[in-house]
Amino acid sequence: MASEDYSKSGLLTYLRESARSGVLNPAVARSRKIAAVHLLDHIESEERLNLRLLDVDHLCSKIHKLEDSSIRVEALDLYNSRLKSALEDYFNYLDNPENFVSTAVKQPNTKVQKKKNSQEQKALEDITLLQTEKQEEIIPIKIRQDLTVFIKDLPMDLNKSEAKKITRVVMAYVEGEE
Repeated sequence: MASEDYSKSGLLTYLRESARSGVLNPAVARSRKIAAVHLLDHIESEERLNLRLLDVDHLCSKIHKLEDSSIRVEALDLYNSRLKSALEDYFNYLDNPENFVSTAVKQPNTKVQKKKNSQEQKALEDITLLQTEKQEEIIPIKIRQDLTVFIKDLPMDLNKSEAKKITRVVMAYVEGEE
C-alpha cells in the first residue's frame, strides 16, 4: 500500500489487509468496512481520491436526508462512529506504519468509562443488528440513473482469481457489444 494513498480504495484495502494480518480484530475490520462501503458510496469524486477532505458528520446528515429516513438514526450514528474510527486508524497507519496501534486496541482510562462505553456500544449494536441484519453484507452498485445492482456476501479475502470468476458470470449477461 502506498504511503500517500488516502483514497477510498486505499482505505478498503487497508481494512481487508489489517484483518488478514491481525492488526485489527477481523470483526472490527469487517464492521468498519461495512460502514465504509455503505457511507462512502455517497461521497464526491474528490473525496474518493482524498478521504482527508471528508466530513463524516456532514456525510451522514446528507445520507439521512437523501434516504428520506429509511436508515434509522441509531444505525447511521453507529456507521458514523465506525467510519471515523476506520479513518483515524488508516491515517495514523499511513503516517507511521511501523509504530501503528489501532484505536480499537486502546483501553479506556477508568473502569466507569469502560463500562459506559461497553453498554453504549452494545445498545448501538443491538439496534443496528435488528435493523440491518440482512442488509449488512449487501453492496449497492449504481450502474445507471435508474438502475442499482446489489452484490451480496463477498468474502473479505476475495482474490483476483475469484473476482475474475464473478466478472465472467456478469459478462455472460451482456447483450451485444459496446
